[in-house]
Amino acid sequence: MPTRHATAVWQGPLRDGDGTFSGASGAVSGDYSFGSRFERGAGSSPEELLAAAQAACYSMALSAALERAGTPAARVETRAACTVERVADAFAITRMR
Repeated sequence: MPTRHATAVWQGPLRDGDGTFSGASGAVSGDYSFGSRFERGAGSSPEELLAAAQAACYSMALSAALERAGTPAARVETRAACTVERVADAFAITRMR
C-alpha cells in the first residue's frame, strides 16, 4: 500500500487561533479551530477525519467479505464516531465506535 500524506497548519494562540488541513491528493481539506475540536463550533476536527477513515475502511472491508461469501453488496454505509474527552491534564481519544 502506498504512503499517504497530509498537511496541517495552525496559526495563533490555542483558543483564538485557527487551522487548515489538506490531503496531498487535494480530495480532502478543511478548516478547524479550538471550538470545532473541543466544543461544538463550526468546522472540522482531526477526530472527524479519524472517524471518516474508520468508516471508509470498514465499509470496504465488509464489502470485500460479502463478495467473498458470494453475496456482494450493492451499497454499504458505515457511521463511525470518535470521542475526545479530557483525561487528567490532557485530551485523549477515549472511544471509537
